[in-house]
This record gives sequence, structure tokens and C-alpha cells, in this order.
Amino acid sequence: MYELDSKIENNVYSYQQVKDILEKEGYALGGAWEYDHGYFDYKLANDGGYHFLRIPFHSVRGEIEHDASVIRIDKPYLLTHRYQDDVDAYAESSVIQAAFNQFQAPIEKDADIPSNYIEKGKVVLQNLEVLLTQISD
Repeated sequence: MYELDSKIENNVYSYQQVKDILEKEGYALGGAWEYDHGYFDYKLANDGGYHFLRIPFHSVRGEIEHDASVIRIDKPYLLTHRYQDDVDAYAESSVIQAAFNQFQAPIEKDADIPSNYIEKGKVVLQNLEVLLTQISD
């Protein structure tokens, strides 16, 4: 993980406005969100691992995904997950099992982030900062 300083850290926004802007820019709401916090992920690349810019946030009013919810942006960071290149040693041969076991666990959840993705992540974050300055809450 590589933390990034940002002008949007600790800023408060309407959840729906942020979500609308970020989704148009290619961000996705991370699958591990809860009613009171979550992450917007931007995939930087998929070579030798998945490289993401992650924008964490938490609710200051209402539950995530409700129209009136308000969020505070936490410290953005870069993240790399490295996956195995070979076939999963524990994969089952049946079609039914394959449907459940198709995703491998990363071999390294917090791998080193190549410097070119650190720079790319900074640029993507700067662009996001400009977009979010257009929101008045």
C-alpha cells in the first residue's frame, strides 16, 4: 500500500454525487463496502498484478447507497494485488465446483507498487480532485 496526500481527504460530499462522478470516470464501488464505509477503486493496470487507486470513505450521515447519505473521504492510496500465473492447485474438476472456485486468492495482497504506477496514480488522483471541487455540499 502506498498512501497519497490529497486535497479531497477529510472533505464531506453527497455520496450520490461522488458516486455519479466517479463511475463516469471508470471507478467502481469496491465489493467490500458496508453500510457505513466503502472504497471506490480505479484500476490503473493489470500487468504482473492488479494495480488500483483506492479512495476510501465513511458515512457521516445515513447509510451508503441511500439517496441522502453523506460521506467523508479518507486517505487515498495505491494498492497492488499479485495473483498466481498457473492453475490453482486446489481447483476442482467438476463444472459445478468450477463455478464456485473460479477466483484465486492473491499470492500477495499488498505487493510492491512499481514507480510508474505511483506516478500514474498521482495523476489520476489530481484529476479526481479537480472533478470533486465542482461539488458543493
